Amino acid sequence: PQVSCPENCCTRCFTADDAEASYSPTYEPTVIPTMNPTVDDVPALLENDDLRLFLIEHMDGFEDSLSTENIGTAQYEAYLWLANSNNLDELDVFQRVQRFGLVAFYLSTTAESDWKISNRWKTEQSECKWYGITCDDDEITVTEISLPRNRMSGTLPPEIALVGLGGKIEKLDLSSNQIGGAIPPQIGDLKNIEILNLRGNDFEGEVPTEIGNLSKLKILELQSNSLTGPMPSEICALRTKSLEQLGADCDQTNPLDEIICSESCCTTCF
Repeated sequence: PQVSCPENCCTRCFTADDAEASYSPTYEPTVIPTMNPTVDDVPALLENDDLRLFLIEHMDGFEDSLSTENIGTAQYEAYLWLANSNNLDELDVFQRVQRFGLVAFYLSTTAESDWKISNRWKTEQSECKWYGITCDDDEITVTEISLPRNRMSGTLPPEIALVGLGGKIEKLDLSSNQIGGAIPPQIGDLKNIEILNLRGNDFEGEVPTEIGNLSKLKILELQSNSLTGPMPSEICALRTKSLEQLGADCDQTNPLDEIICSESCCTTCF
């Protein structure tokens, strides 16, 4: 033998004649059952016409989103989720509309992949406990949504304006994601917003003039998108009021930048 090993160490010693012999294990291999897996039936979400009509009645300008012609959209799926929530009867008018807006937002921005972090979203727990959300002292009204670098995709739906009903949102930070499409003009309904950060996404089209309605806006970040056209004069007018910081892709020395914005309007051109 080429290896020296005392009996109190090696449990078995082999001779040269054993070298070519195959060694079979002394245990019985585990047998894996070959039964076919079963798939639990997922119950279909039930309609609730009373809730649908209720939402339509309390969402001025959003009636079309719950049309039966829009079955399968993020908005309709949000309504179905709410209709089948076990705690629906515990929610007041405000909470029903706000949750509908939040879940429509969630479903619209998970079109290509799940969020990096989505703890408690689309659950029956208080939306104030959903990841990235801050609420008012009443622990009901959403005042901030902060979800930067969260692997969001899809589009930003108009229903974002229903969150913090009455325009209570003060900060919306969706920076460094992959949200595309147009910026919805309804974002101009967030009348108490002070920080709007949409930089580092795939937004396209023109900057909506409705952002000029945000009289309390202090910071507006729009750079690193695919937005085009002139910066609306309604937004530039905010520079003489509350708007302290305005960033956009307006560097005229960069052939890829397509936002036209004067130095008196945009504070930083990228």
